[in-house]
Amino acid sequence: MSNDFLLHAVGSMSEVAPISYRRIFNGYGIYHRGVQFAIIVNDRLYFRADEHSRDLYIAKRMSAFLPASVTTTESNFFQLPEDVLSQPAELIYWMRIAVEAAQHNHSIDNQESGVDMLVRHTKLR
Repeated sequence: MSNDFLLHAVGSMSEVAPISYRRIFNGYGIYHRGVQFAIIVNDRLYFRADEHSRDLYIAKRMSAFLPASVTTTESNFFQLPEDVLSQPAELIYWMRIAVEAAQHNHSIDNQESGVDMLVRHTKLR
């Protein structure tokens, strides 16, 4: 994973909303107020979807994130076109959709586990 893409994506998103990030498996998890709404894997940014927003991503022909080992499940993450990062109004639109989906999933997850993950807050220089 390129550090340049991480800095570009995190920098663009942090201009429109407070975010944080932390290293996960093969990439980074992106968080808004402690809720993971996006991932960066192989220099691609994926936003979270749920049953209410999945069709919006599909209608825009956004590619689903599926790890190589997974072939039979529906993805909860869809690739955001890179040009959206340079369009603040479009970026905040998709971030809101992803955060809402993540909050829905986060509330369900927290009922099962009370463990919160520590995240690193972005600090632009």
